Amino acid sequence: MQRQNTRNLILDNMLWFIGSMVLAFFVWMIATFQSDPIQQQRFGERVPIRMNPDAGLLVTLPTVANRQASVVIRAPNSVMELLTGDEILVTADLTGLPAGEHTVELKASLARQQTSIVDFSPHQMHITLEEAAQRQVPLRAIIINEPPAGYSRDEPTFNVNLNQVLVSGAASKVNSVVAAQVELDLLQRRNPIEVDLKLTPVDADGNVVTDVTLDPQTVRVNVNIRRRDDVREISVRPNVQGTPPEGYVLNALSYEPQSVLVSGTPSELAALADTLSTQPIDLSSQTASFEVSIPIVLPNPNLVVISGQNITVSVEIAPLTTSRQFENIPIKVLGLGTNLSAILVPNTVSVLVNGPQAAVNDLSESDVNVILDLNGLAPGNYTLPLTISVGQGEIAKEGVSVLPGEVDVQIIDNTIPTPTIEPTPTS
Repeated sequence: MQRQNTRNLILDNMLWFIGSMVLAFFVWMIATFQSDPIQQQRFGERVPIRMNPDAGLLVTLPTVANRQASVVIRAPNSVMELLTGDEILVTADLTGLPAGEHTVELKASLARQQTSIVDFSPHQMHITLEEAAQRQVPLRAIIINEPPAGYSRDEPTFNVNLNQVLVSGAASKVNSVVAAQVELDLLQRRNPIEVDLKLTPVDADGNVVTDVTLDPQTVRVNVNIRRRDDVREISVRPNVQGTPPEGYVLNALSYEPQSVLVSGTPSELAALADTLSTQPIDLSSQTASFEVSIPIVLPNPNLVVISGQNITVSVEIAPLTTSRQFENIPIKVLGLGTNLSAILVPNTVSVLVNGPQAAVNDLSESDVNVILDLNGLAPGNYTLPLTISVGQGEIAKEGVSVLPGEVDVQIIDNTIPTPTIEPTPTS
C-alpha cells in the first residue's frame, strides 16, 4: 500500500513537472514573439536567377539584367534585418537542355534558418540557349583626328602577338565580330605616345557587338609622332605703328592665330627668326575700335604659309575720360499749370559729368540742363526726381549725376487769396 502511494506521488509530480515545462515553453514563445515578431514581406531587391547550362552552351535570352526574381520572405524581424541577397537562391535547372528555345521552371530556397519563402515571381521563364564559340579577330586603330599640321605619324602598333585577340560568346554574336578596335585622338599630340586603351568589338558596319568578351580587354598602343622636316610652326605678332589721336587711347589688342605653319626647305626654315610680323597697322588716325585681316610678311619668297596667309587683329580704342563738376545749376520747371506757381528747395543743384576728355572740356554751363517735370500735378507738397541732359549726346547718361537727385516742391494755386492777419487794436 505504501509502495502504491509512493508511485502515485511520483506520477503526480511528473505530471506537474511536464505541465510546468509546457507552460514555460508557451510563455517563452509568447515573450519571444513579442520581442522579435515574425515578419512577412517582399525582399527589398530583386534576386538574380542562377542558370548553369551544360558545357558548350550559353544562355543568350533573357539577358543577364533581366534574369531576376521578386521574393516574399517570412522570418523573425531580427533575422529579416540581417538577410542579404546572396542567401536567397533562385535557380533554373538547365541540365540536358539542347540549343534552342525552352520554358523552364524556377525554384527558390533560403540558406538561413528560421526563414521561409512564401512566394516568388516569376515561377517559370522562357530562355534561349546557343552554342558557345570563340575565335581570333584582328586589332584595328581608328584615328579620330590626325596630329597638328606640321607633324606626321607612323601607323599605330600593338603589344599583342599577330595583332589579334580572342573573342568569346554565343556563336551568332562571335561570328558577327570582324575586329576589336581602339580610337585615337591625335589632334593635340606632338610627341610619340604610348597608351593603354580598352578594346571594343565591332561588326562589319562598325557597330558595337554586345554580350561578347575579349581577351585581352585592353592593349597598349604606340604611335610615333614627329615634326615634319619641311614645315615649321612659327609665332606671329601684329606690326602696330603709331598711337591714336590726342584724347584717345589703345585699350587692348588681340589676334588669331598666334602661330602659323610655314613650309620650305629645312635650311630655309632653320634660318627663320622665332617670330614673324605682319604688314603695318597704323593707329594714328583711329578713334574707334576695329578689326582687320592683315597679311604675314615672309622674309624669303620661297617660303609659304600653309595655315593661312592672314591673321585677324582686333584693336580696342577708347576715348580718354575725365570728370568735371558744375555748381549752382538752376532747375528749369516744365509743365506747371495755369495760375500755379512753385517753390523749390533747393532751386539750384550741382552736376558731375564723366565722359570723353574732349567732349567734357568743351562743355559750358549752358550745355547742362536740369529739369523738373510738374505736368499734371495739383497744388500741394511733393518730393520729386530731376532729369538731366548734357551736351549733344557725346556724354553717356550713365556718366552724369546730380546732387541732390530730388527736390522738395510746393505748388501754390495763385487764384486763392492769401489770408491776411488783422492788427490787434490797442486800448
